[in-house]
Formats: sequence, structure tokens, C-alpha cells
Amino acid sequence: MNVLAFGEILWDIIDDKPHIGGAPLNFAAHIVKSGAHSSIISRVGNDEFGIEAREVVKGLGVAVENIGLDSDHPTGTVDVYLSKGQPDYHIVENVAFDFIIQDQIPDNCADFDIFYFGTLVQRSAISRSTLYQLLETSSFTYRFYDVNLRKNCFNAETVRKSFEFANIIKLNDEEVAMVSKLVFNQELSIIDFVQFCQQQYQPEIILITAGADGCYVFWQGELLHIKGEVVVVKDAIGAGDAFSATFMYNYFHSHDAILAATVANKIGGFVASQQGAIPDYPEALKRLLSKKH
Repeated sequence: MNVLAFGEILWDIIDDKPHIGGAPLNFAAHIVKSGAHSSIISRVGNDEFGIEAREVVKGLGVAVENIGLDSDHPTGTVDVYLSKGQPDYHIVENVAFDFIIQDQIPDNCADFDIFYFGTLVQRSAISRSTLYQLLETSSFTYRFYDVNLRKNCFNAETVRKSFEFANIIKLNDEEVAMVSKLVFNQELSIIDFVQFCQQQYQPEIILITAGADGCYVFWQGELLHIKGEVVVVKDAIGAGDAFSATFMYNYFHSHDAILAATVANKIGGFVASQQGAIPDYPEALKRLLSKKH
């Protein structure tokens, strides 16, 4: 199983301390923990943060040959503030991941089963154009779009276009109302939202995470709710990305979205109970992930 992620590599600055991050990188790193091979198309600055980022990414087991080095723009950084374990962000603009160029698209895209992309990297015309060219010219079995809205970094056009490209869509329950207004010009309930999405875009799966309440899965024409894991939240950063990666790994092998989401809830809950976006998994979770169901 080969996975290609596209988007931001950045450093989250939390209490003046840098932590490697970015949803595409978190996804790529967590899916390696599940047992897949992953690579990321991104761009970092030719600076201390950028050089260190490449080494950290390599240490996470994610292939780095498609990470560009930018001498004109700094590595991405985000000031992160935590309130009751939930993150708020100030994302620096005009950084390296805003300038991902077409030369960074690998020649072997046909070798990848799953392609992951989000919204933040689409805030710039250059990275957005590169992403769309890749999606228009490559065939992936699964095209996973993590909506993952960040303030001042999205618009209706990019979300609609992403829906057109994706066959698996993931967002959280708080984003449903916002995305409903963006895409369908009205605030919708979860059940109405998935019905509108299915009618207009016909994705294979829609995933809606709901924190401690678990998640909703729209699959094979049905919307089902799956209970969450009871945990004490320490740091929710990365929990959604862990959920996404675990879901895709298990769904790829089992073709059972309900089973995949049940396992993903366990991993997402564990990550939320730990400090940092990519914590080490305990042996019990490793054994769970080793089962391809």
C-alpha cells in the first residue's frame, strides 16, 4: 500500500517551542505507523527549520524526495494557542509550502494507491495549480480530501473544486455548518449535508468526526454513527489526522468503512490523550493496526 500526501510541512510553535506539523505530514506519518509506505509533496525553506524538517520527516519513515527546498521563502510556521486542549492558530503567509511547483510532481504517481490533500495548501495560486494538475493527470484509487478549514485560508471555490476531485471527504462536525454555507449556500444538518454532497458530488464515503462523540460515516447510501473512545484530552492536535490515516489504511485492506472508522476512533482518541501530533503507539494499538481485517 503506497500513499502520496500533498501539502504543508510546517512547525507549530506552542509555548515558544517548535513541533513539526501540518495535516498532510501528520497523515503521512500516522499511515506509516499503520504499516503503509508514504511520501509527501511539499516545500520547505532553505533555513534551519527547513533542514531540520527534512531530517524529522525522514525519521518518521516518510519519503522526502518530493520535498522541495526554497531559497526565497521561509519554512512554514504556525503560532498555536491551546484552550482546554483545543488548538487555535495564527498561520504565517507567503512561506515555502505556498510555492510547490510542478517540477515536484513525481513521475511514478501511478504507483500510489491513495492520494491525500487538504485546503490550506490551496490558499496560494502556485501550489493550487500544481495540485490540480496532479489530480487532473493522475489516477489514484482513493482521493482523500481532508477539508480541515483554517481561518483566512479558504474560500468556496477551492472547497467545491476539492469536492469534485475527491471520492472520500472528511471534515469535523463543527465544519459542517460552515462548509454547507460555502458549498450549498445554506446551513444544513449533518444528515442533510451528506445527502446534498452525495447528490451533487457522489463521493464513495463522507466522514464526519465529532470529538468525544465519535464519528459519522456515510457509506453505501447510509449515514451511521460510531461511538467515540472515552479519553482525557491532553492535546487534540493531530488526532483528526491519525483518524484519517487509520481509516484509510483499514478501509484499503477491509473495504469496510464501519470497521475502519471504529479502529480509527481508537487511534484518534489515543492521540488526543497524548502530547504532540505524532506520539508513539502502545503495543496494544500496534497489534490492533497489524490486523488487516
